[in-house]
Amino acid sequence: MGSEEYDDVILEEKIEDELDEEHLGDEARAMELKDEGNKAIAEGHFADAARAYTLALSFSPKNTVILCNRALAYIKSESYGLAISDATAAIEFDKNCAKAYYRRGTAEFALMRAKAARKDFRTVCKLKPKDKDARAKLTACEKLVKEQGFAEAIQSEETVPLSDLFDPGSIRIESTYDGPRPFLDSSDTEDVDKEKEFFVPGNVSRKFVMVRKPNMYAL
Repeated sequence: MGSEEYDDVILEEKIEDELDEEHLGDEARAMELKDEGNKAIAEGHFADAARAYTLALSFSPKNTVILCNRALAYIKSESYGLAISDATAAIEFDKNCAKAYYRRGTAEFALMRAKAARKDFRTVCKLKPKDKDARAKLTACEKLVKEQGFAEAIQSEETVPLSDLFDPGSIRIESTYDGPRPFLDSSDTEDVDKEKEFFVPGNVSRKFVMVRKPNMYAL
């Protein structure tokens, strides 16, 4: 059994032992475990921090602070999907939790979801107008949105069918042909039926298919 799997088993057993003592709703115990998680975060032990926060949430499932802290632990360990899940849960419990929007925006930005991240950081800036870091993050999101839009535009131009770019009506053909013509009157060229009749076998004028040259007839 690997160390990670061993730690998970210990955590599950610890949660069961704590809950057997009917500590659900024990905010004091939840805060103790939160502090353990915070210490693990500070020491760079992000997996341990996530475990401590998970245990803390078993006592206080709707604690937005702990949810946001576990989201941070997940971000640090690059588990961005889990971070988004925790931050979203925190927002459901508190619509004005700026830290939850910040955490979710950070995870979304890491996943290159620029528009979603921009929306969250805009919310953070509304909730905390003086937060310079949030504004810096929002600026970075705006830049990424433009870059992604530009890249999508280039890609769509490269993959669009040539038939969509080709307009036959825009082509002008300048003819330099000065040979025989079926009609002397240029207005007759608009008469489709007359032109069709002209090319019926036996109706084509000899002058139209033969060109007079000195001492010979040539096609």
